[in-house]
Amino acid sequence: MSTRDLLNMALRNLLKRKLRTFLTVLGVVIGTASIVVMVSIGIGMNESFARQLEDWGSLQVINVYSPNGDRGNYYGMEDESQSTKSSQAKQVKLDAAAVEGFRQLAYVEAASPMKEIYLMLGCGKYVADASIIGLEPETMEAMGYKIDNGRALGEEDVKAIVVGGGVEFYDPKLNWEMRRNSEPPQLDLIGEKVEVTYDWNYGTKYADKSVKANKFEVVGTMPADGSNSWSVIMPLKEVEKIDKEQKKWQKDRYGSFSGSSQGQTNEYEQVLVKVNDIKNVQAVQQQIKDMGYRASSLSDELDAMKETTKMLRMVLGAIGAISLVVAAIGITNTMVMAIYERTREIGIMKVIGASLRDIKLLFLTEAAFIGFAGGIVGVGVSFATSNLVNFVAMRQGSDMNSSIPLWLYLGSIGFATVIGILSGYLPAKRAMKLSALSAIKTE
Repeated sequence: MSTRDLLNMALRNLLKRKLRTFLTVLGVVIGTASIVVMVSIGIGMNESFARQLEDWGSLQVINVYSPNGDRGNYYGMEDESQSTKSSQAKQVKLDAAAVEGFRQLAYVEAASPMKEIYLMLGCGKYVADASIIGLEPETMEAMGYKIDNGRALGEEDVKAIVVGGGVEFYDPKLNWEMRRNSEPPQLDLIGEKVEVTYDWNYGTKYADKSVKANKFEVVGTMPADGSNSWSVIMPLKEVEKIDKEQKKWQKDRYGSFSGSSQGQTNEYEQVLVKVNDIKNVQAVQQQIKDMGYRASSLSDELDAMKETTKMLRMVLGAIGAISLVVAAIGITNTMVMAIYERTREIGIMKVIGASLRDIKLLFLTEAAFIGFAGGIVGVGVSFATSNLVNFVAMRQGSDMNSSIPLWLYLGSIGFATVIGILSGYLPAKRAMKLSALSAIKTE
């Protein structure tokens, strides 16, 4: 029997019992749609977690800290693997040589020391206080800092900064109550020359005239809704220069100052390491830990979130799987009934020369048709259901949604087809074992 004849005969047999075939296919549709939607909700949860964490920073960036300090506990992910012997900690330094070593690691795209200080900004009669983050300017884009307007810092930039959209300027001559009740000024900072100073009385009558402000050009701004919205990105060398001036000013004014020992030990407070792919983050992070440094990344948080919801995702998948098992039972029942109804037909096929293989393939083909048709319609239903879930979530202001990647669509159709074939296997074997003579005598 040719493949074409086999397909035509299988399709004709299914169409003879349209209602029963429809109900069986409907069971597969429900089962397929259930499992796709349930799995897609789990995938959507993971994607939602990833989006939330990306607002805090890049998932591909590793934060490295010196083993000699306590900055390694920043994300609270300290474990035994991060602990180093005191003798080893004394030998490991987070300095320029260490940064260069990080750059040589496999999968690392960029590495830059990072220094954070708090300073005042001045633009005309307005001022603002902000967190100043110093980076090697050519690494800014690589480290995941998003630009809203203008451009990111480049290698050639020296007296240039990028300001976060959440940095609010105000008139320092107004008292606190007046500032709170007035709208912050809307300044177009791109191209403006902004003064940066460590004098917290800047712009008032109490300003220290001995403190000379540094002027920087604003070349870009960052979104107002991100984790860096209250920050200002500045070339690292300029931050270190201002920090050194500030400490000297504090020492001259107060006789002493507190701060990091970077100027004495040449150690950095923190180093950012950009990995080429999120899949390689854990491997690179472990390498850095093995070198004796403390390291953490947002991917640690993402893994922890996924682990927390793992059981929920398993339950969702199991619910969908149960629906598909019920559909498989329906396919088996349909094929068994078909054998009882077509016993005489099977006998005639054997008498006229049909092989046992042809008979087996005929019933398996019918079962595969049911599974394939149910899978096709099921993914269509799941697509519509997924869009409905996303619409409701959007109306409710929820970030949780349903996400169906292409592999899930194709995998669901293939899985439904395989379920159909497996469900029809035992009925097909039964049809093969029927005696031709007894089958012909059956009415």
